[in-house]
Amino acid sequence: MTGFLLVKKPAGMTSYDVIRHIKQFVGKKEKIGHSGTLDPFATGLMIVAIGRGYTRQLHQLLHLDKTYHAQVTFGIQTDSYDCTGKVTNTHSSPVVLTDAMVLPMIQSFIGDIQQTPPIFSAKKINGKAAYVYARKNISVELNDASITIHDIRLMGINNHVIDIVVHCSKGTYIRSLAHDMGQQLSVGAHLSQLSREAIGALTLDDAVELSGLSEATIPNLLRQTLQP
Repeated sequence: MTGFLLVKKPAGMTSYDVIRHIKQFVGKKEKIGHSGTLDPFATGLMIVAIGRGYTRQLHQLLHLDKTYHAQVTFGIQTDSYDCTGKVTNTHSSPVVLTDAMVLPMIQSFIGDIQQTPPIFSAKKINGKAAYVYARKNISVELNDASITIHDIRLMGINNHVIDIVVHCSKGTYIRSLAHDMGQQLSVGAHLSQLSREAIGALTLDDAVELSGLSEATIPNLLRQTLQP
């Protein structure tokens, strides 16, 4: 039972939880890996490789663009830049967003930009993940990274919340994008929902719910290639 499996990660599970769930059906001896971590609160596409010959191919996914569907809540800032963090600042008055405010702001992030990763991230500083320092309240400096935002589509505005679809390069943190949007409008913001919709040409529409996986169904769902 080897190959690639496209699954829909539900909210409330870590990426490792997903791997552990699948492992019970394919045997403990089989090597399993995945295409990239999603935070526990996030949902969306995970590409799981089963078998050593397939896990070795996961590096091919590292350079691929990603597409995310996100909600950004303005007026509330958190230390993690997302809905799981501690609130660090609340805007003094209610925030009501308009197209005239949001559309130019969104456009300013499209293109090749420099982005600072969140301190609550796996970015390495002196050999340790940044979140290790953050949890101990140790102040450290993260270097900016060069990323590309190919497109941001505004799907809707609901008072102080925007609904967007982001097509971006590898290494992009949507949490940082949300935080930076809040800074741009001078009201603060955090990422309140996130779903990974695509990795390269592979999309969430091609994935299966975890509840649909079993010893009987997995063999029929496995792909032998990463081509869509």
